[in-house]
Amino acid sequence: MNRRERNKTAQYLDEIAPLQGASHSEVVDYSVAVPFFYAELRARLANGQITRLIDSSQFLGWLGYGANPTLLFACGDQRVVVATGSEQDVTHNRFIARNGGHLPLHA
Repeated sequence: MNRRERNKTAQYLDEIAPLQGASHSEVVDYSVAVPFFYAELRARLANGQITRLIDSSQFLGWLGYGANPTLLFACGDQRVVVATGSEQDVTHNRFIARNGGHLPLHA
């Protein structure tokens, strides 16, 4: 993804799934943490700070482990898949849900 596409994607994410006090354009990498029962999305900014979504319930699940998994967001009545790292084929995969279960791409 070139810089222009990345900025356009970040702008779209800022509109549909905003971060607390930051823009998705400032994110170096995304990760998933499971501090309690529900997993949460964490975004590490270029300045080293960690931020989260304003509305954590928009984060539905993920594919992959480590930095930059493929993410699944709820945006109104739609679901949005964001491949933040290496491209993955999500057409036949089930995401890991925030509660640890499995979540099909299409509900």
